Amino acid sequence: MPSNQKRILITAGGTGGHLYPAQALAQQLSKALPNSEILFAAGGLSTSHFFDRTSYTFKDVPCSGLSKHPFKFLRNTFKIFKGIRQSLKIIKQFKPDVVVGFGSYYTVPILIASKLCKIPFVLHEANSIPGKANKWLAPHAKYVGVHFPSTIALLKGKVVEVGLPIREGYSVEVCKKAAQQYFELSAQFFTVLVFGGSQGAAAINQLLAEAMPYLNGLNIQFIHLLGKNENLELISDLYKKYLFSACIKNYEDNMQFAWRAADLFIGRSGASTIAEAMEFEVPGILIPYPHAADNHQDKNADFFVDHVQGGVKLKQKSLTGHTLANEIKKIILGNLNISLLNAIKTYKQKPKLNLRDLILKTLN
Repeated sequence: MPSNQKRILITAGGTGGHLYPAQALAQQLSKALPNSEILFAAGGLSTSHFFDRTSYTFKDVPCSGLSKHPFKFLRNTFKIFKGIRQSLKIIKQFKPDVVVGFGSYYTVPILIASKLCKIPFVLHEANSIPGKANKWLAPHAKYVGVHFPSTIALLKGKVVEVGLPIREGYSVEVCKKAAQQYFELSAQFFTVLVFGGSQGAAAINQLLAEAMPYLNGLNIQFIHLLGKNENLELISDLYKKYLFSACIKNYEDNMQFAWRAADLFIGRSGASTIAEAMEFEVPGILIPYPHAADNHQDKNADFFVDHVQGGVKLKQKSLTGHTLANEIKKIILGNLNISLLNAIKTYKQKPKLNLRDLILKTLN
């Protein structure tokens, strides 16, 4: 193998919040190291909706979270050990120079096997409150890259703020006019993007429906991504009833067009959502998912609101359609979106490493 050819094993599974940045990193490393080999290995890759199986070589690995129930604990522990044994075989065959983990129990067998084989590994923690897997493994990692600066104090080891890798094609060079035309919207109206992340959010859809009667008279239009299981026809009828132009879809593959067309977004506060909002410089009304592990979405939103100063946070528990409408009006009629936009631009100018740099540093 040539000296400049590297083998990189990436372990990520579960939601789009883990798999999208993992694939973005793979794209970046392929450009930086054109002779490299990249292998994905984790639980559930063969069935995940968020993983591009046509572009990457991959191997499924048995995995499981732990349970307090005695029978489930024994069953899940057996599955983890089975995953570690398979991971050891994968590492022996692939011989990676570095392993990169993106958190969650899907990655634990590969990362334990990496430690046993003395292969250096780098972790990435996307959320403000670290997950159990990353928190446990962080002291053994070569580096830990984090998205939010507040996370640094919550992890042991060499922890560095690196942001979140953004998928290729998510280019701010996409023309705003072309993005608006893609959704058949007017260039004259203020555009609001409404979505709940890769899996949608029924509560946000309901709140927006309740807000519509209070938004009459505003020169606004909508891009509304409902989620795969929501009733598109029902929401479409509401927009027609209140005379709003809107492009309504269950899901959008080309999210770069949605971000580029938007002047404001309403959505959850997952790490990927915040990273993409900052990349495209779109202010937001954040409604954190109230049942997220360790309440991490609430903390993620605090970063965007308090540190970046790029939006406002509204708690779902006490939120009504009327209150949401008032916040939308406040931002549009008070031109608050301009100051929020400028705050995002200012924060983006702060110099920092990215995750690719940490991987290259580990390889050198």
